Amino acid sequence: MIKNYAPNLFEHETEIKADISTVFSWHEREGALFRLSPPWENISLIRRDDGIQTGAKCDIKLKTGPVSLTWKAEHIEYEKDAFFKDRQNSGPFSKWEHSHFFSEKDGITTIKDHVEYKLPMDFITSKAAGKFVRNKLEKMFRYRENLCRNDIEFYSEYRPAPKTIVVSGSSGVVGSSLIPFLQTQGHKVIRLLRDRAKLCIGDVCWNPNAGIIEDRFENADAVIHLTGEPIGEGKWTDDKKREIIDSRVRSTALLAETLSKMKNPPKTFICASAIGYYGGRGDEVITEAEKGGSHDFIAKVCKKWEEAAKPAVDKGIRVIFLRIGVVLTPAGGALQRMQLPFSLGLGPVFGSGDQYFSWVAMDDVLYSIGHLLEHNEISGAVNLTAPNAVTSKVFSDTLAQYYKKPRFINIPPYIIEKVYGQMGKEVLLSGANVYPEKLIKSGFRFRYPELKGALEHLLGG
Repeated sequence: MIKNYAPNLFEHETEIKADISTVFSWHEREGALFRLSPPWENISLIRRDDGIQTGAKCDIKLKTGPVSLTWKAEHIEYEKDAFFKDRQNSGPFSKWEHSHFFSEKDGITTIKDHVEYKLPMDFITSKAAGKFVRNKLEKMFRYRENLCRNDIEFYSEYRPAPKTIVVSGSSGVVGSSLIPFLQTQGHKVIRLLRDRAKLCIGDVCWNPNAGIIEDRFENADAVIHLTGEPIGEGKWTDDKKREIIDSRVRSTALLAETLSKMKNPPKTFICASAIGYYGGRGDEVITEAEKGGSHDFIAKVCKKWEEAAKPAVDKGIRVIFLRIGVVLTPAGGALQRMQLPFSLGLGPVFGSGDQYFSWVAMDDVLYSIGHLLEHNEISGAVNLTAPNAVTSKVFSDTLAQYYKKPRFINIPPYIIEKVYGQMGKEVLLSGANVYPEKLIKSGFRFRYPELKGALEHLLGG
């Protein structure tokens, strides 16, 4: 809720159904900064002190197109469960001071954001760029309000015990969002990394191609495995196909075999898979009970991928195969690639547009994983898609409507197959109407079950 329109002052209020200690503690945890950063902003961490107490500093890199700059911030005031204040020491503004006030009444905590800012050469730029900056702030804080409310109310509902969770694929689209989510839920994250130079304290180095892994996460609570060569980017050459298979099967087999040899292995192994397991299935509603496709390349990949986890299954570890749909986020993947053409009114439909597009909002991917970590009775295949799949044509029309632009043309199948080959046929022209039956029956509540609402949240509408 936006509260003030005075020049160089921005105020916003957020109400959350949680006690003040829970809300304030969430903001103190590692990962909060990145959870609150909109996915359409390209930011990366340079350095960060622990916590938000007075004197803590944080340097981040902001990148827009070819231009990048560093924002250096410092926390200058702090009172537990009451307020904290941060200030830009250097960056895009000539002044930026952000005060966060917390109050509670009848079990509802209100966060009041109070931002005082000035643009460089404010006497000139305030008229030229003032409205643009305010619109960006409104968009950003609207996103933060929804994100903060959903994350903290999720925590209040589940009250997860702190866990130690090992994550592979931490630099990928899902992994880079999952880690700050897990951290703000109170968990310790151990990253599996190939590049030893990027290791932080507690991280583990591995090389699936060489069959090497540092066995230093015995007694962890869970392993979440997200590693895999991207499928929907470019034509599938023989080398690309080999990498798609090997990157999944070798890494999964290495983890499963490592876990199976531990005396005290993690109790849960969550392994990414994909709805491509089912192959192209027309408008048939697909639940986890359905058998996999047999002819498609992707179906064969997913089958081998899941079979590679057998040593962990045989060990008695709870293994979950996340059959993930098209994850929507402007930070990467399909939606990121679609933004430019659709914003210009050039968004296409592939083929007839009748093929199903089983999508899921990024936040619901994260909440689903959090839900599965707490529900020990769930194992095996789990469809991770929104409960309301749409056809490709409906998806394109909905995205075009968001941008208030016309939808462009239907691209004939023969052109798609000519340009993209087998990838175009299986990924762009084929689809399945996948339904998340296990999640729904176990009581999981999707925050973004409808496409329109998901796009408005993810794109800042």
